[in-house]
Amino acid sequence: MKKISYFHSLTPESQDLFLRNINGELINNKIISIPETIGHGHYYFTPVKSYISAIYMDFTTKIPLKIHRYKSDNELYIFHFDLSDEANSIRVNKSNYKIGSNKGSGVLVIDNQTDSSFQPVVGKRILALRLLVDKNKMDFFLKNRPIGRLSKSKIITSQKFVYYYNQIDSKSILALRSIMNKSIFELSFDSYLKGISLKLLANFLNKQEHLEEEKTIISKTDSQRILKTKNYILKNLHEPFPSILFLANMAGMSVTKYKILFKKHLATTPKKNIR
Repeated sequence: MKKISYFHSLTPESQDLFLRNINGELINNKIISIPETIGHGHYYFTPVKSYISAIYMDFTTKIPLKIHRYKSDNELYIFHFDLSDEANSIRVNKSNYKIGSNKGSGVLVIDNQTDSSFQPVVGKRILALRLLVDKNKMDFFLKNRPIGRLSKSKIITSQKFVYYYNQIDSKSILALRSIMNKSIFELSFDSYLKGISLKLLANFLNKQEHLEEEKTIISKTDSQRILKTKNYILKNLHEPFPSILFLANMAGMSVTKYKILFKKHLATTPKKNIR
């Protein structure tokens, strides 16, 4: 088995070690061509935003391969989306996960500050996209909720370096499959890949937000407070509509909680309630 080692960062320089270890060819400072001694296909790296980079893998190996990622001090979440022909193996902190195809989960979120290794199935097409996302930025997007805390997915609670492990949602599958029909040598490919990367991240964030709404249970007290604000709105229709902050304070809730509970309880929003 051939072992390839490298590390992740948001900058393209981090891919130099991968290039040297496989003895591949670098094209346009983004594309690494897999040498014939290993298989065929390509490995593509591109910065998406200052806090996101993407790694697109589309290759087939003809020899057993172990791609080892060294842990680093770069504080990143690694989102690994996999739609390969067969389920591949990822080992994180001495635990093994099957990922890809219809035989296993297709998305895994792990910590860049621990080692992991990726072992693709020999002779099968590997199609995977990795998003490297700055932790602080991602935590801001998640409003400092732990990734997957509210999710119904296979959350690995005993592994502090694995945050999320589940099937890929249908919207993200369609987005990933659309890349398969693109040539990495098209002039528009880089922009297209960046757009898909942002879409995948948005889908993940939307799913987390939706699951938070589903899990929110309305207590009798909160229900009474929501109805109190509804009655206030109806009694003051002749006045300018109050701000959401004003209504949330009246209910003794944060703005986010108030909007979620109002919609959940009354199947509408405060402004639409008066129409």
